[in-house]
Amino acid sequence: VRAQRVLEDCASVELASGAEVSAAELPAAVLLLVEQGVALLIAGTRHATRRIVVAFAAGGGALLPPSDDELLRGLTPTRLTAVSRDAEHQLLREPAAARAITCAAMEALADREESLANFARFPHAERVRGKLLQLARTHGKVTDDGILIDLPLTHELIAESVGSTRETVTLALRQLTRLGFLSRADRCFRVHRPAAEVAAGSRLPVRNPTTRLDAP
Repeated sequence: VRAQRVLEDCASVELASGAEVSAAELPAAVLLLVEQGVALLIAGTRHATRRIVVAFAAGGGALLPPSDDELLRGLTPTRLTAVSRDAEHQLLREPAAARAITCAAMEALADREESLANFARFPHAERVRGKLLQLARTHGKVTDDGILIDLPLTHELIAESVGSTRETVTLALRQLTRLGFLSRADRCFRVHRPAAEVAAGSRLPVRNPTTRLDAP
């Protein structure tokens, strides 16, 4: 209950689908909690000729605040809570909240580092495969026929996430589909790999989507 009150006093950020904000336009925060929607962290300013998606976070997830040369984008209508330094100090006094905020920050940092490490993969099809496996771990739903990535991904968005052109990503997705690794399900992708195999590639335990900072 105390943690919930602390979070209620934090600033809220609303992003329309496609809207982007810079660090200077956001409240001062040590962590951004995604309450609703899907948010992206993008390396590159509004005027950059090339911008790279370095992190995704959906409802229940968290992002590290953007740096001066990064932007926050709403992939869908999104609501976030900006956890201030003072709020963090209060939350860390509560054991359950301290565990939750520490895990959220670790996951956000690990997700970012994994995204950046993926750029070292070659050829580009391996970058696409690595990114899809990462998203399957962090945003996947296990089904009878693989893991459904519950994000409205487009070829252009995947290209921004792996540092490739949309045309290169389209060819890579066709190749991965022919190999039986991937299929399309409406606006989402399904990875055809066992859940245990996908989870084994993560440096952190499989996420528990029910863990929240405002849990009692």
